[in-house]
Amino acid sequence: MIAAVVEQTGAIGWLEVPSRGKADAWLEGVFQTAGSGRGGLVVARAKARVEALGVWLAGPPGPVGHVAELTKVLAHPGARGLGLGKRVVSALVGACTTAGIEVITLGVRGNNHGAISLYEACGFRTWGVLPNAVAVDDLRFDDVRMFLPLPLPTGVRVRGSVAGGPGGSARRRAT
Repeated sequence: MIAAVVEQTGAIGWLEVPSRGKADAWLEGVFQTAGSGRGGLVVARAKARVEALGVWLAGPPGPVGHVAELTKVLAHPGARGLGLGKRVVSALVGACTTAGIEVITLGVRGNNHGAISLYEACGFRTWGVLPNAVAVDDLRFDDVRMFLPLPLPTGVRVRGSVAGGPGGSARRRAT
């Protein structure tokens, strides 16, 4: 499935089809992270065959440990249009919610309008665009950054960008 997506220039982080060893090593890393409770893998089947997948990875424990990133969300080219992408993203969101994640982020190539529409349909919103940040040979594409806020635990106080609090400082005038 990974090979089929990459062969059709799928924007999933590999520019060339990874060897079986590289793909297995990546998958082993995902399983180790899932075993620690800091990530997970979701697969979707069609006619008893895995046709789509996605991964969530939590930030390191500490100040950003409640934030997770979705990565490698993909569907086999022959299975597109079956709604598997939405099922995978919905299951990833559910897994993150169960794990206590409060914010999910992801990056998507700016020219991948189908994926952006899928994420928007699942409730994600764009929070920024890093222009020309993705290089594919001599082509440059924007990295569209998206997020989905999840329910906060009881007692959490949201400070946002208000000055003050731990690590805060007052704005200074430019000189």
